Amino acid sequence: RSVQPYTCVMTTAHSRPPISLGLGGDGDEVDAILNVEQQFDVQLDYSDAQYWTTVGDVFASLQKALPPEQARRDDIWTAFAEAISCETGVDPSQVVPETLLLAKGGFDWRALIILASMIGLALVFIGR
Repeated sequence: RSVQPYTCVMTTAHSRPPISLGLGGDGDEVDAILNVEQQFDVQLDYSDAQYWTTVGDVFASLQKALPPEQARRDDIWTAFAEAISCETGVDPSQVVPETLLLAKGGFDWRALIILASMIGLALVFIGR
């Protein structure tokens, strides 16, 4: 599988990496994960979601979901950063593995697991 270009409007690059993507509380965190899954045509393992605190944590889950030869490609990080940052408008070229996912106030990732389960069930019923 090839990495598809991801089109998104981004903010201007800053001199320092962002502290946070600014996700949390308004549904953008779910959209960000769905963007990643759609970009790479995979489903992430949500059993690890409660431990996702940084962009690097989600990237590690993505690498587990990808075929080994694709996970090692040089362009994977760039495409991933574009997909996960699209919802917030953070410049993906500035996103580093240590960039926090959540804005102040945080988000309970268990809600993402529940939502993902509901989406999965809906897709099963739609497919029938």
